[in-house]
Formats: sequence, structure tokens, C-alpha cells
Amino acid sequence: MGLALLTVIATWQVQATAAQAPAAPSLSVDQPLPVDPVVRTGQLSNGLRYYIRRNGRPANRVSLRLAVNVGSIFEDNDQRGLAHFLEHMAFNGTENFKPGELVSFLETIGARFGPHVNAYTSFDETVYMLDLPTDKPGYVDRGLLVLHDFAAGMSLLQAEIDKERGVVIEEWRGRLGAGSRLTDKQLPVLLAKSR
Repeated sequence: MGLALLTVIATWQVQATAAQAPAAPSLSVDQPLPVDPVVRTGQLSNGLRYYIRRNGRPANRVSLRLAVNVGSIFEDNDQRGLAHFLEHMAFNGTENFKPGELVSFLETIGARFGPHVNAYTSFDETVYMLDLPTDKPGYVDRGLLVLHDFAAGMSLLQAEIDKERGVVIEEWRGRLGAGSRLTDKQLPVLLAKSR
């Protein structure tokens, strides 16, 4: 009797909870996923899409991201590694920041390279990330200027290219090993008949 009563109560509580919860919208695989309604979205006249979400934690901070729809999948065989190399070059001089100035500026406002300023390149995207303080006037404007330069103002100076080449080669060499050999065997199977 006790077990049956417990089952009935548990079933009733689940049904009551389900009745109170709003029904989830039905999703179809041929439709894009809906954007969270608290995210403000839009598109600038130059085609750049933006997504803004307010978050009070941590206080006095903003996270800026620039996602560029370019990665290794878009490279020809003679271009392998170019998207990743350009990701590195973004930090080595731009239209508004001479070589060495960008990282120095960001560090003077409390944004350390690595945890607060970074980037990555994957198969289909390159993402630049800046986490900046907002408690001083102009920091957000400068952060947006940095992202502008990443998108359309890299200097690509020959001396900086030569210096960064060694850094990227060392990153590649550091990844060589058993994991790399395993990935080299897995990817042709996992991504069969795709770029």
C-alpha cells in the first residue's frame, strides 16, 4: 500500500509540474534553432550580424567576440594553415595598433593575453575573444576598434610574418604525438567524403 501511494503521489507531482510548465516549441531539423528572446540581434549595413545579451556577472566586464566564418575547411591544400596563421597575425599589428601596441594596451587595462584576450581557428570559423573592464570610459570603444582591425585592418608586415612563422610551427610541433596520429586516422573516417 505504501509503495502504491508513493507511486501515485510521484506520478501526480510529475503530471502537475508538467501541466504548469509551458510547452516547448516544436522544432524541425530543417529550421534554424530559435534565438533566446533575451538576446538582441541585428545586422549592420555592411552585413555584420550582431548578438547582444546583458549579463550582470561579472560586474563591470564585457565579453566581445568576433566570429569570422573562415577556417581550415575553406583552404586549398597549398593554403593549409593560412586561417590559423592569420588568426595569429591579428595580434601583430593592425591599422590602429602598431606591432606590440595591441597586447600592451590590453594589458594596461587589466586584460591579460590568454585568459582575457585570445582567439582560435577551427574547421569552419575563427573567433577572436576580448574580455574587458567597463568601469573606465573608452575601454569598450577601444575593444570594438580592436575587433574592427581584426576583421579588416591587419597590417601583415613582413617582419611580423617572419617572427610569427616560428610561433605557429612550434604550436604545430607541440601537437605532434600519439593524439595527433590518432586524429589523423579518425578524421578521414568521421568526415568521410567531406572537405
